[in-house]
Amino acid sequence: MESINKKKFSHIRSCFLLALFLFTAPLVLSQNPKKWTPKDRNLSIRMQFPDGKTKALILSFDDGPKEDRKIVSLLNQYNLKGTFHLNSGRLSDENMITEEEVKTLYTGHEISLHGYNHQGMTNLSNIDYIYEIGEDRRLLEQVSGRLVRGLAYPFGSYNVDAIPTMKDLGVEYARTVDDTEAFDIPKNFMLWHPSIHMFAKANYMGNSPEKDQIEFDKFDNLTDAFLNENQLALYYVWGHSWEYNQKWDKVEAFFKKISNIDEIYYTTHIELVDYLNAFKSMVISVDKTQFLNNSAVDLFFSITDYSNTKKPWVHNIELPAGQVITIPHR
Repeated sequence: MESINKKKFSHIRSCFLLALFLFTAPLVLSQNPKKWTPKDRNLSIRMQFPDGKTKALILSFDDGPKEDRKIVSLLNQYNLKGTFHLNSGRLSDENMITEEEVKTLYTGHEISLHGYNHQGMTNLSNIDYIYEIGEDRRLLEQVSGRLVRGLAYPFGSYNVDAIPTMKDLGVEYARTVDDTEAFDIPKNFMLWHPSIHMFAKANYMGNSPEKDQIEFDKFDNLTDAFLNENQLALYYVWGHSWEYNQKWDKVEAFFKKISNIDEIYYTTHIELVDYLNAFKSMVISVDKTQFLNNSAVDLFFSITDYSNTKKPWVHNIELPAGQVITIPHR
């Protein structure tokens, strides 16, 4: 009899606990910050450049002529950074910079590859790539004392089938000469198309004064468009310092105009590549509340909450290197 009463009591208690759970669970769950639906997490995550900047500038110059001395001096004067693509097989040739000055001239700027002999890369054999890229990299690293990790295609010529070979030789990005006249970040770093050739063909190759002015106006207009852009924007300007012997005044005017602007991230090409790769490696939880930065650089991004489309909520985030942050549900 006592055993039956215990079973009956146990059954009654179980029913009571079940009823209590069914009654209180909705209340508990409604107060649980982890209860959500995809609609509640209508969040847009957008990369920013370092320090939360919305614009970035790359200035890229090819060949390594003696005029690099002048352009480096101007870059330093206006606190700008340059990326210089050199042909190690031509160092110390007439009208070129010398091997001895590579280490000091480009201090504060990036040294990159441009092919040992400046051969077009459309039809090179694999063994040619060893010399044009592998040997160029070896010699530039030897004379500069730095790691060299990028490339500008000589003559802008490339072969997409050779990209795996180039990567095996340590190339992490490769710039073309195919101007986009835009401010996008490329998806394929090995086919990195720049924004614009600085001044293009103005003042040489037989251009008329009228055509020269068209080139100058085109460049100035795109520069102004970049400065007025409201979205994330990368302005990638490339050229050759030997082109500017008749227009150093315009080079300096451009440097002055583009310098010391708070919202611009002044960067070398490889610095931006490192940042973009770090951002790509960021780990995000499914509910978009936890963010892991497993890189060695601080990351910056914004989160826009569109769960209330009438009042979107924007939050700017700085995620230190090696850290995890949690963004609570609203």
